[in-house]
Amino acid sequence: MTATLLHRRWQSLVILLLLATSALALEAPAPYALAQRIDLVTLLPPPPAAGSAADKEDLAQLLALQHSRSEAELELAKADAQASVFRFADALGDGFTAASLPHTAQLFERLTRSIGAVVNPVKDHWNRPRPFVASSAIQPQMRPDGATYPSGHGALARLYAIVLADLLPAQRRPIFERADRFARGRLVIGVHYPSDIEAGSIAASVIAAELRQQDDFRRDFAAAREELAAWQSKTVGKD
Repeated sequence: MTATLLHRRWQSLVILLLLATSALALEAPAPYALAQRIDLVTLLPPPPAAGSAADKEDLAQLLALQHSRSEAELELAKADAQASVFRFADALGDGFTAASLPHTAQLFERLTRSIGAVVNPVKDHWNRPRPFVASSAIQPQMRPDGATYPSGHGALARLYAIVLADLLPAQRRPIFERADRFARGRLVIGVHYPSDIEAGSIAASVIAAELRQQDDFRRDFAAAREELAAWQSKTVGKD
């Protein structure tokens, strides 16, 4: 093999590696900067103490729901375990997809990736066991790892709703109703307590307020708003 041919092959390999790195960067947008700006440990109330009246009421609500939940509720809750704003398509229309709305997809992917940096320290601080760990009476449909308070999915549900409703204000009511079902699904499948969901909702409001101050969030938001306006105009035209 000549030195020239070897050089060309190395060049091709470098180009392929660069392309692969670029593709990964596009698929995994960076989270927004929240960790150094929000301390939810000091902003959220503590979870109910183990064995307290509030803790027992949390468990009682889960047990009641475990006996009353329908198969349809279970199936929706299991599907909603996927942390994606495009689960809201059943409230906004079949065309509400990541493939159709890439700027919107990037905005909400960044939001999804941003939650852990501020929610996980609270989970670690309080280390509240999952309901199915605390009580053998709970029959979960899945067994996620880690502590339960606050609910990351609960925070995401409310954060998705806040931002999505700002983008599509005319659909504010169905958006928040869908977010409530998204969060309630964590109770339906037995992996969170009601107080976990409530704390997640509070966390989302704090996070949304901080994000509105950040330039990169505002840029992403503007791009998504323009994209969604165009999408809606096409949808109305088809009707």
